[in-house]
Amino acid sequence: MMEKRRKAARFGSVFLLSLVLSAGAVITASAADTTDLDMAKSGSISLVLADSDGNTVSGGAVTLYEVADLYLDDGDMAYEMTDVFSGYSAEIDAEDTGLAADLTAYVDENGISGTTAAIGSDGEVSFDGLALGMYLVVQTAESEDYEAISPFVVTVPIEEDGVWVYDVDASPKVGTVTLTETEEETPPPTETTETIQTEEIPTTTAETLSSTLPQTGQLNWPIPVLAAGGVFLTAMGRHLARSGRKNGYAS
Repeated sequence: MMEKRRKAARFGSVFLLSLVLSAGAVITASAADTTDLDMAKSGSISLVLADSDGNTVSGGAVTLYEVADLYLDDGDMAYEMTDVFSGYSAEIDAEDTGLAADLTAYVDENGISGTTAAIGSDGEVSFDGLALGMYLVVQTAESEDYEAISPFVVTVPIEEDGVWVYDVDASPKVGTVTLTETEEETPPPTETTETIQTEEIPTTTAETLSSTLPQTGQLNWPIPVLAAGGVFLTAMGRHLARSGRKNGYAS
């Protein structure tokens, strides 16, 4: 009897351990009316990138990762991690704002690949034919001059006003994209150099001295005139002297 009890205790321990180990792969969703939920349907996720002025932002790419599959557990919604995310053991809560960042880090660490789609000229990107479940959305290529949107988690379908919506518009989760902050390069200060103009000193020669030396008041042109005048006056004096002598003798 004691041996049977020990075996039952061992079996119970193993069963409980298996439940604990498998609990990390199953996420129970919040209670919702699943009466009209069509598990056979597929869904889609679309989003539009726009800036704060409402201008659509094109270019770049978005990658979608299927994190967990949706299933019904006794009429309640539940999620089971996909194979590539089975090693993610942290608590899953779709409403947790930090979940997307943690899942993105897990993707990078484990080299997980997803489905990538380019952002169209109208700023829209969409993924169709999706199985019902939980998805991680990451912008893996930035739009030119704009920062990448923050990763976020979205489920397919979602419930809006008591109606299940399978084609999910995730634009509200995107918000507005912002311009990339670029540091304006300040040009180096202009070095102001004073240009010293030096006057060329001409070569000193006799010719240049005569043309550049300032006048001292000495005039050269009167000399020949004065000499000629002196000769003329001397000749006149002699003529008058001779004339005077003749006149004296005559008287």
